[in-house]
Amino acid sequence: MNFLEPKYFLDETFTVRSYESGVTNHVSLPTLCNYMQEIAGLNADGLGWGIRKLQEEGLTWMLSRLHIKVARYVPWGEQVTLRTWPSGMKGRLIATRCFQGADGNGGEVLQAHSEWLYVDMRAQKIVKLPETFADLVPAGTPDIAFEDIGGKFTKLPSVTASADVRVRQSDLDFNDHVNNVHYAEWMLEALPDRTGPAEMDIVFRAAAKAGDVLVSECLCEGSRSLHLVRRASDNLVLASAAMVWA
Repeated sequence: MNFLEPKYFLDETFTVRSYESGVTNHVSLPTLCNYMQEIAGLNADGLGWGIRKLQEEGLTWMLSRLHIKVARYVPWGEQVTLRTWPSGMKGRLIATRCFQGADGNGGEVLQAHSEWLYVDMRAQKIVKLPETFADLVPAGTPDIAFEDIGGKFTKLPSVTASADVRVRQSDLDFNDHVNNVHYAEWMLEALPDRTGPAEMDIVFRAAAKAGDVLVSECLCEGSRSLHLVRRASDNLVLASAAMVWA
């Protein structure tokens, strides 16, 4: 594939390990999300906006939405080269970041668009992006846009399948919240007989803590499925998503 070449990009190559492969011996969707999370952190760190630096000031990044299209789930042992870059701002509250992925032959693996919130950790509230952040996205910075497939909702009209989950300490990240990739894992847990989707639009609304009991529910509608993860104790919706299956 032809990589877009924005000003502040980073490339990183990942080799698919056996423990990152599913029963089909191909890279899993959560693994691709982990790759994107890793390179996003590396790129932000190199640009002076990394989480470790922000945490010293009582701030952090939190992923609020991710839309990914997967062209190919590469097999165990193959490589995936990702490119990422800060792609824009939505007002003063949301920073956007894009991803492209290619296999060892240059074939397309994925494209993705993500939205990130700038959060005051002490007050536990979203704050405005500093004006200097705009320097990372000069005029002409390329963006990747997708048609909305309906990942943003708070209620399912009916439920096709469900799975219960208890949050473990090992599910937490350095923000002391459940790492966002686990929500995608739990959504897929309700559909154990399916391989990875061709597209996912996932929205993160609230954070779970260790010990929480969660319910992952889905509604299957032909080639599309809708997913909801809620906390069992108070029915608080933590994440929702739409997935399209090839």
